[in-house]
Amino acid sequence: FIELSNEQDDQPNYSSEYTFGGLTISGNIFTAADVAPWFRWLVITPRGTGHSLNGYIVANNAFRVVGSSCDRIEMVDTTFATLEFDSFRNVVFENNTFNGVSQPSLSPVLVQHTQNTAADTWSVDAADYLPFGSWARNVTSLVAEGAITNTANAAQYVMPYTLVQQGAGKNLASLKWPVPVKGIMQVTLRCDNPL
Repeated sequence: FIELSNEQDDQPNYSSEYTFGGLTISGNIFTAADVAPWFRWLVITPRGTGHSLNGYIVANNAFRVVGSSCDRIEMVDTTFATLEFDSFRNVVFENNTFNGVSQPSLSPVLVQHTQNTAADTWSVDAADYLPFGSWARNVTSLVAEGAITNTANAAQYVMPYTLVQQGAGKNLASLKWPVPVKGIMQVTLRCDNPL
């Protein structure tokens, strides 16, 4: 169990000091037995407003629950405040394994989006995968799997542009096409600005 908090700060609201981050968690085996679904290994508890993540890497770990399961590996304890998701920088969750964990956490996350009916706006949802309930802040790659077609099933040689932080939770990305099309796209999203 790893918790980050600023409980020692007598003025816990963010001003100009360092925020949460500067932490790499790599090559560990996290094991829990017979835990409740709400159990989490990684918790961030901001005691004041305005904090975010800067340099928080969770990579090459194994997360395993025995005898039960937990919903996720990470959470923000919002008892006092939440995090500023629009300020995340260099937050990476990759190459981890999950056993007995209902929802893996990934950023960057590769999502296969299938659009069965032609539309000029496709809504790509990676919300469940983004760590800490964060926002879809960047789309770093788009690759068509097979032909992108119009309503007459004729191949279209067009490319979409992206809009991020879409939807009520700002955790969707939109692909905007010049004409209504359908098909399959592999989309990589991040919850941060990498630099």
